[in-house]
Amino acid sequence: MKYLKRLLIVACIFFILVFLYLEFGGRFILNTDNKREITWNMRINKKLPDNFINFYNTVYPNTMSQNSWDFYIKAFTQSNPNVNECPCRQTGNRIMPTLNIQNKSPLDYFLLIRYIEQNYTQKDCLNFNFSNFDFLNNNKGIEQVSRAAFNKPAKELHPLEMGEILALYNNPRKSNRYRNPEYAKERATYFYNLYLNNLKK
Repeated sequence: MKYLKRLLIVACIFFILVFLYLEFGGRFILNTDNKREITWNMRINKKLPDNFINFYNTVYPNTMSQNSWDFYIKAFTQSNPNVNECPCRQTGNRIMPTLNIQNKSPLDYFLLIRYIEQNYTQKDCLNFNFSNFDFLNNNKGIEQVSRAAFNKPAKELHPLEMGEILALYNNPRKSNRYRNPEYAKERATYFYNLYLNNLKK
């Protein structure tokens, strides 16, 4: 019995240390230049308009209040968790290739994502994602694609138009209104209806 108690104590200490490393290890794998680059990337972007943030958070409920732990828990409990429900995870995946870190492993990605989530909000990450995403046809970021597709700034977009931008964000080539007009319309309508349905909940 004495050995069993010791084994349990050692096991508990081990799991606590593993958790602490997963939670705070990003501070140690990132050097000063990495942290400065992340800060620069997160701060240079123009803020997303409230109408789009509200639309996104309605299509993907609780996006602003969840984090990567929630995503990975869903990954274990659900067959296909939606990657759009965790903006900071997408941010980490986009920033990691630009950082000077050797032998980037899945663990390094997770540590970076947790570092970002501890220093920035999901709204900050959403802002980074939609400000830097390549919507193709020389349209980088939501403002450029909004003016190209609808001839208006993003703050003036209607829900159906934001649904089309969300469709482009998920698949910019396939959801292009000029290449696949029927599919683009179908996907925009899908996100619009999802928005309306979630508003009623």
